[in-house]
Amino acid sequence: MTESKGNVPTYNLVKLLKRLEDATARLEDVTLYQEGYVQSKIEALGKSTATDSPASKTISTPAAPSAATATPAPAAEEDVPHSIEYFEQLINDHVKPLTKLATEIDPVVQSATEEFEAAFVSQLEFLKAAVKSKKPDLTSPEFANALKPVSEKIMKIGEIKDTNRQSKYFPHLNALAEGAPLFSWVTVGKPAPLVTDFKDAAQFWTNRVLKDFKASDPKSVEWVKLFSNVFDQLKDYVKDFHNSGVSWASNGLDLSKALEGVSSSTPAPAAGGPPPPPPPPPAAVFEINDTTAPKEEGGLDAVFAQLNQGTDITKGLKKVDKSQQTHKNPALRASSSVPVSAKTPPPKPSKPNTLKTKKPPRKELVGNKWFIENFENVPEPIVIETNKDESVFIGKCTGTIVQLKGKLNAITISESDSSSVILDSAISGLEIIKCTKFGIQVEQSLPQITIDKSDGGSIYFSKESLNTELFTSSTTSVNVNYPVGEDDDYVEFPLPEQIKHSFGDNKLQSSVFEHVG
Repeated sequence: MTESKGNVPTYNLVKLLKRLEDATARLEDVTLYQEGYVQSKIEALGKSTATDSPASKTISTPAAPSAATATPAPAAEEDVPHSIEYFEQLINDHVKPLTKLATEIDPVVQSATEEFEAAFVSQLEFLKAAVKSKKPDLTSPEFANALKPVSEKIMKIGEIKDTNRQSKYFPHLNALAEGAPLFSWVTVGKPAPLVTDFKDAAQFWTNRVLKDFKASDPKSVEWVKLFSNVFDQLKDYVKDFHNSGVSWASNGLDLSKALEGVSSSTPAPAAGGPPPPPPPPPAAVFEINDTTAPKEEGGLDAVFAQLNQGTDITKGLKKVDKSQQTHKNPALRASSSVPVSAKTPPPKPSKPNTLKTKKPPRKELVGNKWFIENFENVPEPIVIETNKDESVFIGKCTGTIVQLKGKLNAITISESDSSSVILDSAISGLEIIKCTKFGIQVEQSLPQITIDKSDGGSIYFSKESLNTELFTSSTTSVNVNYPVGEDDDYVEFPLPEQIKHSFGDNKLQSSVFEHVG
């Protein structure tokens, strides 16, 4: 084999041409397959048309042949708003898998989870009407009736929970009941935080599920993950489409009329008539329009042109003499410096507390949950009459005293400072998160208190609440006070903060570290 000077070796050119032929053959195969697929679909539609044609002839009447052959004009399809499409996708991708998994756990859990999914479907109907209607008076009977289907599902979940208190899966039912009022986000101006609040309300029971079923039932653990994810997905949805409340149509219908239109908008199945024409064939693979796209220089022609230059290809390179080479010119090497990377800008100072936007105080009952938030230095106690179906959330309060009268379900105190809570009794327990200098006084019974990431607190128990269990994590400077002796004088006991760990007998042993003076 000969090789001319300045030309590409022949064997390289042959190999390159071979690869081009292989690529061309593959493109032809793709095109033939696509054309065959489209042709098969057209033939199948033709066969179905031939099969249906006798029936259509039987239906037609001789007196009015034009009526039998005329094709009714298709109704103009309304564009589905993106907010509705995404809510439907949320149900299909995140709520339905939760219900499917519940069927594998327990019939009672399945029943309650199905009601949870049904509430989502009812809220979808509400949102479909909302995008077509003007904003109603949120205190009007019209708005209350619009929310009634969702409210019925929430009440049904509560009934299932109350009638199955002895069930092994009672924590699952409680988690659903505590989280179900999240559908009330349509009634507030800032719905995203509300969704988070109800996720936190349900977290006590989801944690109980994880604790009780972690080793015995992996499906329950997965159910908790899917359930918590529903809240996260709904929060992202409302932030994207309803960040300042439900999006209404400025010049829309009345809400009641819009709901009637939504309920009657299910299309009836069409009868008779020929099938729709086949879809147009797809565009050819790698189709190029030479009339619109200017031919660019380069491609294979440019590659061959450069290859054919042979050794002459290096003639276009600029020669660098020794005076310009750093490794051969010490003076140049000494004067040169490595470019310094741009300095990272200092962190933006956080806004002082005095300049932060203060939210207005809030005392509101939403569904079965009280919200007490953003109170500061209130001189008089905030008194709330509660019942066993209600829970209370106290958040971001400073210098506030809250008195809860009656038996209630659960209490959560979050991110509060120098605040106190006086309660009679609770069914589930009390949870304290990220609080400082808090005070708790229990008058009657309380199963447990959970304290997390808090500092500086005092808890006072009555004789009826001596059996209350305490769980602490990342918590310091908490003292508990118990009535001791005949005079019921309170004695203070500090909760341990230091734990000693040691390894022995092939296991890790932990004990409270005590300072002996």
